[in-house]
Amino acid sequence: MNETTFYDHFHQDRPTGAGVWVASRFCRRILEFAELKAGDKVLEIGPGRGAFADLCLERSISYTAIEPNPHLAEAMEKRGARVVRALVPPLPEMEERFDCVVMINVLEHMSDVKQALAIAEQVRRCLTPNGRFVVCSPDYLNLRWHFFNSDFSHGYVTTQRRLSQLLISAGYDTCRSTYLSGPLAGLGGLLASAVAGRLPFGTFHAWFPKSRLLMKLYKIQLTFSRKVLIAGASGS
Repeated sequence: MNETTFYDHFHQDRPTGAGVWVASRFCRRILEFAELKAGDKVLEIGPGRGAFADLCLERSISYTAIEPNPHLAEAMEKRGARVVRALVPPLPEMEERFDCVVMINVLEHMSDVKQALAIAEQVRRCLTPNGRFVVCSPDYLNLRWHFFNSDFSHGYVTTQRRLSQLLISAGYDTCRSTYLSGPLAGLGGLLASAVAGRLPFGTFHAWFPKSRLLMKLYKIQLTFSRKVLIAGASGS
C-alpha cells in the first residue's frame, strides 16, 4: 500500500462550513464520552482533518496522532499536534503510555477480525493502568450496504455487539457504549439515524455518479447514519 497517496481522496474533498460545524459537535460528543480533561495524554489513530485534535489542543490535553497521509499529517502539525507518520496496523512502537487511545471511523478499515483484534490488543499495551480505548464506528445494522459503498477500505463489520465482544476478547475489563447520529445522541439521534438509513441518495448517486448535488446529499445521509461509540478500560 502506498502510504504517500493513501486517503488522498479524503484530503482533496473540501468540507463545507456546515460540515465543519457538524464534525466539531460530533467530536465534542466523543470527547465528553471519553471523560478527557486537561493534562491527559491522548493518542488518536487516524485523525482525518483533525476535528478531535482541535478540541483536545483547545483544552490543554496532551495530544498525539498517528497519520500516514503526508498532506493530512502536515496540516495537523501546523496546528500544533504531534504526529507519528505511520500506517496502522500494526501500531508503531510508542515511547510513552496514554490515558486514552481514540479511533474515530477507523476500526472498520481493518481487513478482518484477526487484524481488528490485533490492533485492540496493541492499543491496550500502550495504555496507562485503567486507561480507555474509545472507538466510534459505523453501525452496520443501520447502514447495511452503505457500509461498504461509502468507503473503499471498509473491511471489518462493526456493530455494538461485535465491538463489545472484540474489546472483551482483547482483554479490556469493562465496556460502556452509546449511539450517535452526527452530533445527535439519545432518542433524537436514534430517530435521525432511522430516517437516514432509509434515504435514497446513495442509490441516486450510484445512478448519477457525476452529480455533485447527489454526492453532497449522500454525504449528509452518511453523516447522520448511526455510529457506535464504545469504550473499554485497560484494567489496573
